[in-house]
Amino acid sequence: MPNDHHVPRVHLRRFAIPGPGTPPKEWFTRAANVASPDKVFPANIRKVGAEGDFYTFQDFDGEESRDLETFFTGLESDVAGVWRLLLDDPRYALSEVWPLPPRMRGTLAWYLAAQIARTTRQRKRLQVWGASESFTVPGALTPPDLATTHARYIASTLEGIAQALYVRPWGLGFSSACLPTSDCPVVILNAHDDEDQVGAALTWDIVFPLDPHRFIFMPDQQMVEDDPAKRRDHRLMMDGVGLALVDAIYAAADRHIFMHPDHPPMLDATRSPRLPAPGAKGFSPQSVLMYPVLEDGFTVSARWATHHIPAGEGGRRAPFTGEGFGIR
Repeated sequence: MPNDHHVPRVHLRRFAIPGPGTPPKEWFTRAANVASPDKVFPANIRKVGAEGDFYTFQDFDGEESRDLETFFTGLESDVAGVWRLLLDDPRYALSEVWPLPPRMRGTLAWYLAAQIARTTRQRKRLQVWGASESFTVPGALTPPDLATTHARYIASTLEGIAQALYVRPWGLGFSSACLPTSDCPVVILNAHDDEDQVGAALTWDIVFPLDPHRFIFMPDQQMVEDDPAKRRDHRLMMDGVGLALVDAIYAAADRHIFMHPDHPPMLDATRSPRLPAPGAKGFSPQSVLMYPVLEDGFTVSARWATHHIPAGEGGRRAPFTGEGFGIR
């Protein structure tokens, strides 16, 4: 049975340390169940954020298909170069190549869209919505199982989510607070479980931790209207506000959160409530974040993040030059 990662290893590795070997064959993070965030355990990234046959579905001929997993593997391979550009520059904690050139921006937009659409929480939402009965594709029979329903949902919405993300202003941020990630790596603040995921991706704050101290943040429409500096791509720093990102990531996680072994986040299950499970009644926490934008030409020196760059990544690899992506 194939072990399908719904949390890509290319992402989890930024929250992990390498095992023995050159290059290392194994990488290890620390994980915790959302119900007991204080009970942390070591985990091989090959074995977490994954389920057997999660992306095996039936095609329109009723045959078993693995095309979705192949597609996601291609996305993850494509985005690896973007990660190196953003995170492995030995001079700056926030890359001086920002905004990203169009090709890289498109690659990352598609990758982020996939992390919204492909999750275990998204599958639970489809089940609650009764999508196995109501979600249809023109000319196709009603999907016979939830995995096939999920696959067809991804096929119908992924491009729309990617387009919504692509056209928004993006912030590249640094947090002094250590950040975790989770099995819902991209968080839509205040609308994470909205039935209209394309509309939510276009409208609300988006948080995506890149590693324990750097992240992508897309300001919501109101913030963009109020602050001209946020109407285009920008850089930002969050100090105390970084704890709000920790809370938002934890609140939206489905089953597990993941932490770099050297950078444990200040998790407090009593500080902020979690989102109710899809279909469950309960209060959904609302967040309002404010932050200043760094002036053009300003970034964050690598000396502020030297000990934050995971060993075996920024310290092991040469800086990425952008070759093949049109950067000189």
